[in-house]
Amino acid sequence: MLSKLKPSVRDMRRPNAIMSDALAHCHRGVRALRSIPAWNMCQLAQPVQSPVGPVVCMSSTPGAPAGTSANAPASADRQQHNAQQAAEFGRADVVKEFQSPLPDTIQQRLARIVQSVPGMGPSSRVIDVGSGTGCLIPHMQARGTKDILAVDLSAPMLEELRRRYAASLGHLGNDLGVRTWHGDIVDLPNYLGWAADAAFFNGCFGNMHDPRAALLRCALMLRPGAHIVVSHPMGREWHGQLAKQQPQITPHVLPDRAGMEAIIQGLPLKIADFVDEKDLYIAVLQIPEKYAIPQAPLRFGGKVVTGFGRGSRQMGTPTANIDPAPLEQVLAGLPRGVYFGWARLDAAHDAGWSEDDLQVHKMVMNVGRRPTVNTGDEAATVEVHIMHRFEQDFYGQNLKVVALGYVRPEMRFTGGLPELINRIRMDIAISRNQLEDGHWKAYANDPHLSL
Repeated sequence: MLSKLKPSVRDMRRPNAIMSDALAHCHRGVRALRSIPAWNMCQLAQPVQSPVGPVVCMSSTPGAPAGTSANAPASADRQQHNAQQAAEFGRADVVKEFQSPLPDTIQQRLARIVQSVPGMGPSSRVIDVGSGTGCLIPHMQARGTKDILAVDLSAPMLEELRRRYAASLGHLGNDLGVRTWHGDIVDLPNYLGWAADAAFFNGCFGNMHDPRAALLRCALMLRPGAHIVVSHPMGREWHGQLAKQQPQITPHVLPDRAGMEAIIQGLPLKIADFVDEKDLYIAVLQIPEKYAIPQAPLRFGGKVVTGFGRGSRQMGTPTANIDPAPLEQVLAGLPRGVYFGWARLDAAHDAGWSEDDLQVHKMVMNVGRRPTVNTGDEAATVEVHIMHRFEQDFYGQNLKVVALGYVRPEMRFTGGLPELINRIRMDIAISRNQLEDGHWKAYANDPHLSL
């Protein structure tokens, strides 16, 4: 998570001819067997491989769940990877390299990276992932941003950052300023990053154990409309050479636009801007405003069929399972995952239903195969949890649905049922809150939902 600029300088045996003059003279301390100046730039190297090149450590494969639990215990290989990153970037000589001033040309690129997020200002909450000693922080502060959380695997890097910016040792953010958290972004507690406005992965994306999992974690924490920036102030080509020279430290290359589209497929993210210049790489991703899906409003309906009985019995969240077979074309292209919108039971008034039962109600819906509880041979389902307590079962009745927003991809929760239940409750709370927004609330009167 931390490979900042420094590895590029220290460990990359790249011909000086490829380096710009500005970079070639920026830092001293060239190592005997390295042809690159010991120039440290805050986090310069870490990518996700694109379909054009090899793709490493991507978390999902065709037919596999889109992600794993954000709070999943670190696997042995992730622990080993993070320990290696922490050791590499925690060395005293490396931290010293990061203390050197950066050239003006690099500072200008860093400013441009921070400026890529629209609307940042005094009220913004920002996460600086793989922050190192904090090369982006002055540029964030120049935009008026005060609430900055620096996340890094290297304790010595964060210690230097705190010294530079008088960062608070507290995590709660009661006093606006620079704060630090030592660890992997995938493990960042919700209370630290919830509803943040932006997250930056500058020069560290290729160092992640699983870049897609890191993006998913941020997508689950940041507010709707928030931005995630993946950047490198030396550009994709330069970074690719770095990844070749130090694959253990920089296991991924930066993706081109098609590669980034592949990485975020199934995540609640879209590409808002993409800069792929010779000496600068900026991919600006955005969580859609209000979690809106491109197809919204997506109208469909179907007969309620018998499910697996887990919703009420095991999880306390009863669901109405709609037969997915007739909906194949309607749902084509939708990522597996959790959606919200409105639903209405299509039943006759004289069949014993109360007036309340037959009203339009908020709903949260899962489309997928339930990887946490699936016994292995269960087909995909459409499960609708209606936020209303019905007086009787409605198997065999028709249910009308208007889907509006996409909260998250389907995930496998390694913590089992308790973790799944906690996430379902969070999904319900997010969906209920979103449906109170006037824009989405208007769809409760959609003609599709009339009886």
